[in-house]
Amino acid sequence: MIPFNINTDWSKINISIIGGGISGLSAAKLAKYVGANVFISESQEEPLYVKEIKKYPNEIGCHSNKIYDSDFIIISPGVPITNPIVSACRKKNINIYSEIEFASWFTSSMIIALTGSNGKTTTANLLHAMCLCDDKNSLLGGNVGIPFSDNVLLELKMNIKSPIHVLEISSFQLEHIESFSPNVAGLLNISLDHLDRYNNIEDYANEKLKIAKNIKKKNSIIFNADDEILLNVFKNNQYATSFSSKKHSKSYFRLDTDSIYSLNGTLKLLELNETKLKGRHNLQNILAAATMAHHSNISDTSIRNAIINFSPIPHRIEWVGEIKGIEFFNDSKATNLAATEAAILSFKKNIILILGGRDKCNSDFSILKSVITKRVKFIISYGEDGGKIMRQLSKSINVKYIKKFKDAVLHAYKIAVNNDKILLSPGCSSYDQFLNFESRGHNFKNIIKEIELDY
Repeated sequence: MIPFNINTDWSKINISIIGGGISGLSAAKLAKYVGANVFISESQEEPLYVKEIKKYPNEIGCHSNKIYDSDFIIISPGVPITNPIVSACRKKNINIYSEIEFASWFTSSMIIALTGSNGKTTTANLLHAMCLCDDKNSLLGGNVGIPFSDNVLLELKMNIKSPIHVLEISSFQLEHIESFSPNVAGLLNISLDHLDRYNNIEDYANEKLKIAKNIKKKNSIIFNADDEILLNVFKNNQYATSFSSKKHSKSYFRLDTDSIYSLNGTLKLLELNETKLKGRHNLQNILAAATMAHHSNISDTSIRNAIINFSPIPHRIEWVGEIKGIEFFNDSKATNLAATEAAILSFKKNIILILGGRDKCNSDFSILKSVITKRVKFIISYGEDGGKIMRQLSKSINVKYIKKFKDAVLHAYKIAVNNDKILLSPGCSSYDQFLNFESRGHNFKNIIKEIELDY
């Protein structure tokens, strides 16, 4: 059991924070507010947030033994469990907690948290919108932009009454939770991802499943029954409720032809053509958010209104524009093959697919053969692992490898004709040529703007 809470005499507690990024600085601000003694250790010699780091006792460019002069350590999600600091803390009996765990000690408000390999950001934003439509004080955070600690600090400073914390949580953020227990925990899916950090999919899945490890009576686990791993884990769990995109499902919200109904069958929640969210993957995101909202006492009317008025998240099958009858779609957020497959299945034909970047999972791209056969007419691979992609797929479809991202996009436009769809859905991380997937997506959109100016 965690020995700390909001009533602890924090003036006597020393906390070392490993990593001076957004997450670490957010935890530092919360820790300082409650009166704890904070020390930030940042390994980079020229960190992005150096001015913020220097507001606290700190060290920059190394992790020295000073970090162990603490009652516990808060570790950045960017630091893997294989880091020597983790093993050293175990030997010294110093507990390590994530920023998510730490922030949870200072709020008794409702927490709705979700994780999954794909769809987290769309589902979390949609769930947040449902709460707002129901006139709830919803605070969206976690992996989606605003750290949980920032929102908890806001709650404390502003004395916000009965907020709902909606959290998107990554596997990295779940590695060091101990008592964190959301009121509603959602699991969207488990697919091959982050094998640059985990030994295998079992290890990766086990980190994801931690979101539900402390669920107690009166709390809920919402899981995707279409996912074999999640179904096997939760099908007999007394606290678990499923959602499913299969017709005739017995979940509370069910799909029937082209509409979604509530279980009693008397209420048509909406027709699928009423939402801007297209594709089977987005149907699952809708059902996940709706089911979690229902278990959070959000009205069906608010759920419906949020779905109808919700716009797609940037970089996730985002329509960018049309030039000479050629449409451009930015799916830069697709950093694994499951996400890329979902994107391809959102279109019927005439796709020119841009794949590539740095493969973080030692992926076998040939598993895409079944979905590209009728839908994709040409593939352009690029980047660090573009050559491997070409070798794995060239026997099934026309593939051209072009190393530089911009050249790859321009070539896609060069070979495209009227009614074609140029889809950037890389199936890889962006780190070979870009800082993150957002930077890659913005770069893609800027290239399209340049094409428009020349047209």
